[in-house]
Amino acid sequence: MEDKKEVKLVPAICTQCGATLEVDPSQETAVCKFCNTTFIIEKAINNYNVKYANIEHADNVNIDMAGTVKEVLDFAGKQIDESRAERKERRKIEAENERQFISTFFKYFFIFAGVMIVFWIIANLLGLFG
Repeated sequence: MEDKKEVKLVPAICTQCGATLEVDPSQETAVCKFCNTTFIIEKAINNYNVKYANIEHADNVNIDMAGTVKEVLDFAGKQIDESRAERKERRKIEAENERQFISTFFKYFFIFAGVMIVFWIIANLLGLFG
């Protein structure tokens, strides 16, 4: 008979997608069953331990989120700038289309008016109106 060694699995968090899974701590790497990413088991176990750590006593804790907040604000600022640029370009195109429409309208209006005046003059010369 074969000797089967029982493997004790420990909880870990995928370093790519954040899924919670169980891994064999005696191995160096594993593949996430959710996103199929290969990750280092030690890092995944550490991620789990940090996420679910119990802090029993802390005199002083500093959490620096300035970088994260700045990144979020920078991203939001870029999105707003892009949105403004798109609206500006759309208004520019709409204004150009309106100018073309008005130009075309008046061109055909004056052609029509000119033709009507010519017919009126011809009709008066032939005495059709009086």
